[in-house]
Amino acid sequence: MAVIIPAYNAEQFIERTLASVINQTYRNIEIIVVDDGSTDETASIVRRLSNDDPRIKLLQQKNSGVASARNKGIRASKGIYIAPIDADDLWHPTKLEKQLRVFAAAGNDVGLVYTLYRTIDADDKAIITPKRMHPHGWVFMQHLGQNFIGHGSSAMFRRDVLLEMGGYSSRLRENGAEGCEDFFLQLSIASKYRFDVVKEHLVGYRRTPGAMSQDFVRMLISRRMVLESLFARCSEMVSPILSDVMFRNDVEIARLGLKRRRFAAVGMNFARVLWRSPSQFAKVVGATLAIFRRKAKQGTKLEREGRSSGIGKPFWDYAVDELFDRGENTDYRALLNNLAAMDSKLGPCGGYLAQHPERGTFAMPQEGSGSDSPFLLRGLE
Repeated sequence: MAVIIPAYNAEQFIERTLASVINQTYRNIEIIVVDDGSTDETASIVRRLSNDDPRIKLLQQKNSGVASARNKGIRASKGIYIAPIDADDLWHPTKLEKQLRVFAAAGNDVGLVYTLYRTIDADDKAIITPKRMHPHGWVFMQHLGQNFIGHGSSAMFRRDVLLEMGGYSSRLRENGAEGCEDFFLQLSIASKYRFDVVKEHLVGYRRTPGAMSQDFVRMLISRRMVLESLFARCSEMVSPILSDVMFRNDVEIARLGLKRRRFAAVGMNFARVLWRSPSQFAKVVGATLAIFRRKAKQGTKLEREGRSSGIGKPFWDYAVDELFDRGENTDYRALLNNLAAMDSKLGPCGGYLAQHPERGTFAMPQEGSGSDSPFLLRGLE
């Protein structure tokens, strides 16, 4: 069992993250920290902790991005199962044990097991407990519609599945849109394998000012590139749903980008949409204007839909099932139920993609080799 921790200038949180990994009830783990060219004390902290726990191994590379760092750690690992965690997140002590238990009871068609999470602040206090449905089985369509995993510190993968998929893609970073590497890989796996879930809040997913996950416009643009890549190879059954997901994503880029004065990002995405589909461009502009007109009439009321109350305690003070809720608003739940029905039809027969990736080894470049990595969704090339 291998834990992979990519770290870049993570001195503020890396010790807390490693403590949550070291204290896992499942003890037979290798802990690989990949320092992605940090300029702070990240490496020194990891070296100090490794002196007390021989399971910790530090690797270093020049700054190449989160995908490259994770891939380097995966290549160096030996575990049958792989569990990544970002260098500022936290795990409940039973996370790995419970996920491994699910894998042990599952068939070979399960490629990923995830858990629920709480969003935490810099002081480890819960600020959001998302209210979402938690699908399992064939979930490709549902994941397109909701991204129900939501981040990179929850999933556990079978190693052979990661090898088959080619690891994490660095192409988002190469295209200036780093951020959705996890979503990219999860969808790749969902196109060929079933998911399972531990329905407990076992991850503290940290959001702090300056973190990549806090740049929501950038994350949406990254997601747009993933969706474009999928659209180039999806089946006829998937195409209309994917087109609608891209439309809603484009509207959100425009809404949030204009609100946060990210005019260049909005303009570039508008240009991309116009070039690909003038009719879609007109729909996006019309929907965006309608949102701002509606907001002007309603005033600036803070919407907290999709968040649970009772927040503010430290992550460790919550029971793992506290504030558990399968909620979504009625209309959205109906949409997800429709997507679940499509999953039941398309998943067993491999009907998601018209063009499937090549199978093979973990064919990624060695550091400095300059060679390209074959990846499932080549639309980012």
